[in-house]
Amino acid sequence: MTVEDAELDLSGLQILPGLINAHDHLEFALFPRLGTGPYPNATAWARDIYYPDRDPVRRHLQVPKPIRLVWGGLRNLLAGVTTVSHHDPYHPVFDSEFPVRVVSEYGWAHSFAFTNDVRECFDATPPGAPFLIHLAEGTDSSAAEEIFRLHELGALTDRTVLVHAVGLTPEGWDLVRRAGAAVIWCPRSNLFTLGRTLSREVIESGIPIALGTDSSLTTEGDFLDELRFAGADATDAARILRLPPRPDDWIAVPAPGAPPELVVIGGSIRLISPALSEPLPPGLRSAFTPLGVEARPRVLVRWNIPQLLEDTRRYLDQEPVRLAGREVRGADGRL
Repeated sequence: MTVEDAELDLSGLQILPGLINAHDHLEFALFPRLGTGPYPNATAWARDIYYPDRDPVRRHLQVPKPIRLVWGGLRNLLAGVTTVSHHDPYHPVFDSEFPVRVVSEYGWAHSFAFTNDVRECFDATPPGAPFLIHLAEGTDSSAAEEIFRLHELGALTDRTVLVHAVGLTPEGWDLVRRAGAAVIWCPRSNLFTLGRTLSREVIESGIPIALGTDSSLTTEGDFLDELRFAGADATDAARILRLPPRPDDWIAVPAPGAPPELVVIGGSIRLISPALSEPLPPGLRSAFTPLGVEARPRVLVRWNIPQLLEDTRRYLDQEPVRLAGREVRGADGRL
């Protein structure tokens, strides 16, 4: 197959659409998983772990946000994710040859606990775009009643996307169904923080559901780990996030669920295995540098990894760089 004027031998590989991670907080990819759950709700978890004047939070917050966002993009790229939904304001770094595509048309509120103007956030959502909000991220009565608050505000419609929704009662789910709203499921994050996630009955109910990793503060690993755990794919993600068709976003893998050997976004190679890279023209090959992460094969990515590692270590006091809990390997492939 010809990609960027290079003839690549993809025999033995399967060509699949790029994966979509429907929920991440990209700026936290370097952070360790924090907390000792289960907690009754996400607010209790946040109050337990967020001490910005103490390590490890203090040390990781010293890393400039653009650098942390890039690592979040790389975490997704290594898993074959070509599009990710970032639950935070859209950042200018996403427009600068970022490792993956980031959803740009959306409205959002963090949650009822941390957003005072949920209705205003809903009203500010671009026409036709999804409105995303953490909701019912808990197992207590306060989590269960949030769906009724959202409905009373007039912010529960067929454009509303509920992240987590673990605490909904049958009456709450009936309200979701009648509104035509959708849900993003982050099972490993839910189990770590809450000790519970969506039931099989809900997953098979016909309510549109997409899969997300959540941040590495609550979920180690990457989107492939989430897929294996969930035993489900992310086929509803494009519809839920109202994404246009992306025929030029695709991956080549030995088998579904395996780490990719090639990731192409917008017709441009973003990740390639060392073996596949041999036919690349010298000028193109020079754009790639090696990246290895514990438990993932070493690959070449379209980013200056040596410089990124140097810039990151400067702020981490020479601590090892870990990407969602996995140590990043040097250019020589060693930890």
